[in-house]
This record gives sequence, structure tokens and C-alpha cells, in this order.
Amino acid sequence: MSKAHRLLIIGGPNVGKTHFVGQLYHRLATGLSRYRTVTAPADLTVIQAVIDRLAGGLAGAHTESGLNEEISFVVADGQTTIELIFPDYAGEQVRSLVSDRLISSRWQELITQSDEWLLLIRPDMIPTLEDITTRGLAYVEDLQVRLGKVQQEAELTAPGFFIELLQMMLYVKGKSALAPISEPRLTVALSCWDTLGLATSGVVPAVELKQRLPFLAAFLETIWAPDNWRVCGLSSLGRSLDATNPDEDFVDDGPEAAGYVVLPSGEHDPDLTQLIAF
Repeated sequence: MSKAHRLLIIGGPNVGKTHFVGQLYHRLATGLSRYRTVTAPADLTVIQAVIDRLAGGLAGAHTESGLNEEISFVVADGQTTIELIFPDYAGEQVRSLVSDRLISSRWQELITQSDEWLLLIRPDMIPTLEDITTRGLAYVEDLQVRLGKVQQEAELTAPGFFIELLQMMLYVKGKSALAPISEPRLTVALSCWDTLGLATSGVVPAVELKQRLPFLAAFLETIWAPDNWRVCGLSSLGRSLDATNPDEDFVDDGPEAAGYVVLPSGEHDPDLTQLIAF
């Protein structure tokens, strides 16, 4: 009998979720994975649109800000059955969960019923925090200008946002920080890995997370049981595509040959389903 899991895939706007969904489903549909699709999404319109654009060497269209469609499908490999749930395709709900400090009844249901979480984080979109200990007198004038501006709304830094999001979800899940968390198992995927200018192999994603988001890395190390969380890298396309100018090399090779996952060891693997196979 296969073991069933429910994987909740979480990512804010512009983290590469569109390309990941399209490439993942395309691999499943073309048989280029050990998994097979058991239950297809109720509506394939959004996914097929992404697949069609990639087949033409074009980047997937930017997700409309109002598109909060939920996408889910079930895959299996003979030993494991996994229901994949993308609860917020546009990513806006993820942002509002934290800003509004409010979790809807649907999100509560998804959080409580899932036993695995996949959190997509795009490192190249995260601003570098200033090190105030190394700024000299040359920056005093700049500091005075910034202090003179009235902050209209308090915003969390990137690490603060992700920590708050996970804490809210753990609270809904009924998990305490008094003991290491073993469920849900957590995968943090550093998306758009190819934009980071790193070596083609050997860079350990967990080390990269510590360098870019040290507070988040420390939080995860403190809260989760060591064997029940991991950090991977993700490049769904292996390169950047333009929205209007087709990449002929990408077309010739085929979308199914593009993209890779950086495993926790630093090894690159072309099988994107490695992200869903904890």
C-alpha cells in the first residue's frame, strides 16, 4: 500500500511558481518522471498556457494580480501518493496572510490537513540588509535624509516575513516550539537559482540560505527536527527567458530538458520532482 502525503506549496508573488508548476506538470504529462498523474487539475487552462509559451521559447506570462486560483493534482510512484496543492497561484494571499495577520478558513483547512510544506523563496529579489557597523561619516547625510521621511507603514524585512509566516502556520497547525517539529516536513526551495551567479555545482543550498537569510536559517535550525527539513535550490528553466523574444536554443532542446533542482548536497539534478520527494 502506498503512503499518502499532502504537500502544500507556498510562495509569494514573483518567486517563479508559474514556471515551476508548468515544468513540473509537463514532466509528469510526458512521462519524464518516476511519478504518474493520478488526478489531473480540475482546470488545465493556466498550466497549459505556461507550457505552450515555454514550448515557444518564451517566459510564462506574468500572473494577473487578481488571479487567486487554487491548483491541485495527485501524483504517485507506486510507493507514495502525493496531493500537490498550490493554494494561491498569484501569491497575493501569502503576502496578505502576514500583512493582515489573518488566516482564512480555507487556508486553515489546507494547513491543518497537510503534512509537508514546500516554501519557495527567491533570493535575488531579497534586498541586502545594511550593516550599520561598517557605514562611516560619508553616509551621515544620506542617513539624515532617510530619517526625515515619515514611514507610512511598518514592513517586515524578508527574514521577518518568512519567520512570521511559518510561525502563523505552525500555530494554526497546533505545533509548539517546545519540542523539535517533525511534522509537517519542510522543504525550503531557493528559486531562480540560475540568477545567483553561483558555481554550476558544489554550492550547498543550506549554506547559501545562511548567507542570505541568516535569521531565517537560525529559526529553522532551532524549530525543526534536523531530519525533517531541508534546503534545496530550484531553477525551473535553467536560464532566463524573455516574454517577447523566443529563445531558439531553448525550443530546440525542449522545455522538458531544461531546469534542475540543487539537492541539499549541492548536486544538480534535472528531475524537478526531487522537490516533492522528501
